Amino acid sequence: MQRIVIELKLRHKSLEQTLAEGLQQTADYVDRCAAEEAHLIIFDRRPDVSWDDRIWQRTEKSGPKSKPQSIQVWGA
Repeated sequence: MQRIVIELKLRHKSLEQTLAEGLQQTADYVDRCAAEEAHLIIFDRRPDVSWDDRIWQRTEKSGPKSKPQSIQVWGA
C-alpha cells in the first residue's frame, strides 16, 4: 500500500510562519503513518494577490536531523 500525506494550510500569517508550522506538522504525520510521499498545500486567499503570484512549487526538508523528510510544497 502506498501512503501519501497531504496537508492543507490557509495563509493567515506570513508565508514563512505558515510554512514553518505546516512543514513541522506534515513531517510529524509522515513519521506517524510511515508515508512514502508528502505534500503541503498553502492557500493564499488574499484578494489583492494575483494568481501568478499565488501559484508556485518547491521542495523543502523537515523533521528530525537524523531523518529529514522531503516535502513538496505548493502555493495556491
